[in-house]
Amino acid sequence: MKRLTFLTACLFLGLWLAARSTATDYDLFINNGRVMDPETKYDQVANVGIKDGKIAVITKDAIKGREAIDATGLVVAPGFIDTHFRWTRPVGYKPGCGTV
Repeated sequence: MKRLTFLTACLFLGLWLAARSTATDYDLFINNGRVMDPETKYDQVANVGIKDGKIAVITKDAIKGREAIDATGLVVAPGFIDTHFRWTRPVGYKPGCGTV
């Protein structure tokens, strides 16, 4: 009987520790934003978890981490790179067009 109680206590302790570690898995998490990705046609209200400067998860499940951003009513577009370039001098056209 003592062994069963000990094993049950260890199981609950392990589950509790696992739940705590997953609660702070992300350095930054963005909650409740309209996540849009034209490449995959993803367009839903979701949560984005960022770990080590990279997108780790996009999910509808609740996530937590060290720093939070509430993006309710905002658009979140993960992975976009702004390629807009404007340079009025002739020397800037070659680097701007990628022909250097």
